[in-house]
Amino acid sequence: MQTAPNEQPASPRPERKAHLLRGLTYGLVTILVFLLGISTATYFGVGGRRGTSSKLDEIYSLIQQYYVDSTNMDSLSEETLPFILSQLDPHSVYLNAEENKASTESLEGSFAGIGIQFNTLLDTVVVVRVIEGGPSERAGLQAGDRILRADTTSFLRDSLTSEEIMKALKGPEDTVVKLTLQRGKKVFTTSVVRGAVPVPTLDASYMIRPHVLYVRLNKWGTQTPLEFQQAYADHASEGIERILLDLRDNGGGYLQAATTLASEFLSKGDLLVYNKGAHYPREDFKCPRDGRLRNVPLTVLVNENSASSSEIFAGAMQDLDRALIVGRRTFGKGLVQLPFELRDHSVVRLTVARYYTPSGRSIQKSYAKGYEAYAEDIEDRYLHGELYSADSISRPDTTRYYTRLGRTVYGGGGITPDIFTPRDSTGINPYYIRLLRSGTLQRFAFSYADSHRAQFLRLGSDAAVQEYLQAQGEQIVYAYARYADQKGGVAQRPGYLQESMAILRRDLIALIYDLLGRDKDAFYRLHNERDPEVLRALEQLTSSAWRPHK
Repeated sequence: MQTAPNEQPASPRPERKAHLLRGLTYGLVTILVFLLGISTATYFGVGGRRGTSSKLDEIYSLIQQYYVDSTNMDSLSEETLPFILSQLDPHSVYLNAEENKASTESLEGSFAGIGIQFNTLLDTVVVVRVIEGGPSERAGLQAGDRILRADTTSFLRDSLTSEEIMKALKGPEDTVVKLTLQRGKKVFTTSVVRGAVPVPTLDASYMIRPHVLYVRLNKWGTQTPLEFQQAYADHASEGIERILLDLRDNGGGYLQAATTLASEFLSKGDLLVYNKGAHYPREDFKCPRDGRLRNVPLTVLVNENSASSSEIFAGAMQDLDRALIVGRRTFGKGLVQLPFELRDHSVVRLTVARYYTPSGRSIQKSYAKGYEAYAEDIEDRYLHGELYSADSISRPDTTRYYTRLGRTVYGGGGITPDIFTPRDSTGINPYYIRLLRSGTLQRFAFSYADSHRAQFLRLGSDAAVQEYLQAQGEQIVYAYARYADQKGGVAQRPGYLQESMAILRRDLIALIYDLLGRDKDAFYRLHNERDPEVLRALEQLTSSAWRPHK
């Protein structure tokens, strides 16, 4: 789940989970090029162009004075700036004021809204989850409610977009939005007072094995260290002896969040990362004190979509021989962006430096061949077999670097894990790929969850619901295959269906249970039971030979 900025569609959350599911196969990986790597240390206000007039200034002036037609110069600038920045590196970007607000909102920890996750997969706005302690819970909203109207905005139009829905639901704190709801056959209105809604960066935290805490982070925001500390405190009474930190598909975020959490696992004075650039003097980030978890065994799970701050964290743990890194080579995003605010509150995020791990490695992969080649790097790794075989991992930089204990590591293209785990290709065949591409998996899961909601309520406990789903697993898969045939045009292939039965059963049960909105950890609890990457990481973490390095 997208870390569900709650008045966002609930679909980002299943979409990220669906990404976890479909990440097993070529052509289905969404390459997030503008992965976040933002330093919050300095913000600059830029009051116009500096220095002598440039060619760009002259061209703008000529257009204004002599061009044959009237021209909107603001619009021309909006179109020109992204192109100019794209010529620098893949991560220097221009964001208009609205885009910048949306981007930072998900990292800052909260926004003003009503506190729900919603879904539009059934052509109506359906509440998937009511955020605990939020405004909608206080107003009595429930999972499964249909929102028909928000103030004067009707939600019953075919052309309604997620952006329009969010605009109608979000607003200044302490303002009131009047909702028209349908619950079963009953239609009624209620008023919700907008308030602060948390934007969590932690997807799941639970005891995956006795004495083993599993934590999955989806990004690095201002509240990430506090969220982690809260998760640890919530389970401390269960006797935490080891931690598995899942950073797969975590594209980054704020540098300070990663260094603050890293400090919990290290000793005072340890170098965590440093930055430097042509116009940016070296800046060291060191552990300010002895971490409270410095003696707790730690394993970090990464993949090819773990980037930026996730790579900084993993690189520090690896270079200081503090944790075992398990998974696949990370994305390779090691550029530092600082946001420069322009007069209209738009922002230029300009790359000003590079990150270096404690051993001196640059995390950043090459972008010398241009944006397109850079964006296609993950696909190239697939074609070269790197996602399935450790022997195929390329080393763009053969310079040797050394960890604290003298192990050899390499830079120039992400963090290469200590223990390689290939993508799981079990059950992947042409029929399964067509099912994922059809988009029917999520639609069916939501339809099933929604149509069985009353039945699941009667079952009562979470355990009873899970038991029912497990017992119905194969029948659910068969029902899905019929649905995909009828609604998605994917003709049934009985042989391939049997081959993919186990993976489809796992995926559907996890998605259906999650879409009931009962347990925020549900998807990962169910999915991780049969996730070979998680199982391999647990095997290493719980090995009697594994001890934290001093």
